[in-house]
Amino acid sequence: MLVILGALTLAPFARANEGIVDLPWPELLPPVPTTTAIQPQPVKNCADGKIDCVDDLLRRLKEQWAPLDAACDHRALWPYAYIQITQGLRDDLARKHPKYFRDKRWFTYVITTFSNRYFEAFDNYNAGRPVPEAWKITFDAAATGDANAGQDILLASNAHTQHDLPYAYAEMGLRAKNGASHKHDHNAVNYINAAVFDKIEDDYAERYDPIFTYADAKPSPLDEIGAGELVKSWREGAWRNAERLVNAKTPAERKLVEQEIDATSTAWARFIAGPTVPGYRAIRDAHCRAFHAAH
Repeated sequence: MLVILGALTLAPFARANEGIVDLPWPELLPPVPTTTAIQPQPVKNCADGKIDCVDDLLRRLKEQWAPLDAACDHRALWPYAYIQITQGLRDDLARKHPKYFRDKRWFTYVITTFSNRYFEAFDNYNAGRPVPEAWKITFDAAATGDANAGQDILLASNAHTQHDLPYAYAEMGLRAKNGASHKHDHNAVNYINAAVFDKIEDDYAERYDPIFTYADAKPSPLDEIGAGELVKSWREGAWRNAERLVNAKTPAERKLVEQEIDATSTAWARFIAGPTVPGYRAIRDAHCRAFHAAH
């Protein structure tokens, strides 16, 4: 699936940025006008918008991942990928002059409030409390289904990106006080994703699911490009839905946007979770146990 997506999206406009292949089409799509009244503010796990907030997120993700990984719990894939992406974001944000990001304080708040939604969904599901349908499908598949690891990570990415990200952006605002759009920083995440996807895929193949060994198109980057373009399209949609949330003029108008966010993320989750191979769960679990036995 990812190889096919990559082949369809590869185009002459692809560019290399320090060895990272990226198709920069989101940069050609300008933001729409939105209010400057909504500005970043302290949130749970981040009071000051400093790099310490990202360091704390990395600590919490590693604490979550370690026992899940040791138990070969299928949910281990999510914090593992989250760690790699967050570390990439942190490395750039920690620079005196970041290569990719312009407003470090705003984006640090976004990272934190966005991740808060992931942890909230994780905890609520474990406690038997309601969660968005896209997350429920994701958690159910990880708990009992025969989905492969590629499906698991796409399910989590869909729920977190298409459902959660619009709210994180809307909460922190889409423009600085001077009117400058934050879409540049939103687009910059695509470069971080492109830089870490290959490592994540390799580590998944080694630790969690042999299917990644066969899905990897090395030395061609088509599979990583395909995954990146899919997630990039979800991220662009999340930005547009955030604009719609912020620009909603009435509670009823905002409610309609929320319903469409739910419907889209749920439809994608059902599509991703649909095809499975009976008994594949046992194959994955045996592969993971063998890895831990050897290490």
